[in-house]
Amino acid sequence: MKSKISRRSVLLQSLQLPLAGAVFVALPGCGQKAATTSAGAGGAVCADLSAMSEAEQGTRKSLEYTEAGPNPSQVCAGCSFFHPGPTAGGCGTCDMFSGGPVNSHGHCNSWSAKS
Repeated sequence: MKSKISRRSVLLQSLQLPLAGAVFVALPGCGQKAATTSAGAGGAVCADLSAMSEAEQGTRKSLEYTEAGPNPSQVCAGCSFFHPGPTAGGCGTCDMFSGGPVNSHGHCNSWSAKS
């Protein structure tokens, strides 16, 4: 007896491998906190995302802000938009985030050297 393979079973089987690959790639990111909620290179947690509006969080995400900058020569402390805080905790404010808190060791895509 000859068995027939339906078009549906071929399509379903052809989707299994790409779908499994997508799950495999996405799983390592599950359960990780956003970069702005963890301590940066200065050890200070400057931004509390849960206290920010979605617009403020969106601005940080669109500028790819991180509390620990990858390049030590381009951190918030050396940016023209950064204003140091009153304490020596490593936190300050940034004009790009409407005066929102940032880590002095952080970085975003709008970094501009102090003149």
